[in-house]
This record gives sequence, C-alpha cells and structure tokens, in this order.
Amino acid sequence: MDYGQIISAVGLIAVTSFLMYRAANKFRRERRPAVTAALGALFDWVGVFALFFAANLALGAVMIFLLRAITRRFFGLYGLENLLLLILSAAQAFVFQTWWRRD
Repeated sequence: MDYGQIISAVGLIAVTSFLMYRAANKFRRERRPAVTAALGALFDWVGVFALFFAANLALGAVMIFLLRAITRRFFGLYGLENLLLLILSAAQAFVFQTWWRRD
C-alpha cells in the first residue's frame, strides 16, 4: 500500500469538496440544506452499504459451500473477491436508502 497515493487522494477529495462547498454557498443562496444533514445521509449510506456488502458476501459464501456439498467440483471463496460485487453493493445501498427516505 502506497501511503503517498492515499494521502494525495484524500487531499484531492478535501480540496474539491471545499471548492464545491464554497461555490454552492456563493451561487445557491435560496435554499441549501445543512452540511450536517448531508454528512448524516452519507454516514447512513455507509452503514447501509456495509450491511448489504456483508450480506452479499455471506450469501455468496453460503452458495459456494452448498455448491461444494452438492457437486464434486471445487468452487473457491476467492470468487467473491470481485470489484463488481463492491460496486453493485454500493448501488444497492444507494437505491435502498433513497427508497427508504421517500416515505
């Protein structure tokens, strides 16, 4: 793990977030939600994402163990090490959180 890349990525995120916050304050005076509400929504999403990702991993592991028990073929758990599973879990959490807040 290259800590220089991590620090530069976090720095870039911090700078662009600050610039967008300043621009939003300048050009959108009429009705803007509080930053704390947005951060709260972010942490809600992170929690829902963690739950969906853990559930998807657990269900995938159960399916692999069942396939191992039913067939004679070997299925590795490393098949769950997939970037697409991470991205789809994030999208799943976003859709769920949006649907949940609409009520």
